[in-house]
Order: sequence, then structure tokens, then C-alpha cells
Amino acid sequence: MINNFFLEIYNEFFHCITWTKWEDLQETTMLVSFFSIFLSILLYGVDCFFIFLIKKLFSL
Repeated sequence: MINNFFLEIYNEFFHCITWTKWEDLQETTMLVSFFSIFLSILLYGVDCFFIFLIKKLFSL
């Protein structure tokens, strides 16, 4: 029973799963990294803009 379970896991893992190609994995990793950095810089800029706006509004 347990041996059959592990044999099925082995067969599923090595024969039924399709793994992505190394080039595709590198491409998507670079894409996700780029957009993460871009979005963090954009949100930092928006945050700085709102801080500036709030300081100007309440300094009147």
C-alpha cells in the first residue's frame, strides 16, 4: 500500500509533469523582476507626491 503510493508519486513527478524550459524560466524571472522594480519606484513616487501634497495642504 505505502510502496504503491510512493511509486505513483514517482511516476507522476517524473513522467506526467511538464516542466518549463530553462530559457522560459529565465525570461519570466527577468520580466517579474523588472515589473517589481518598476512598480516599487512608481509607488515610491506616488507616495512622495502625496506626502508633499499633504504637507502643502496642512501648512496653510
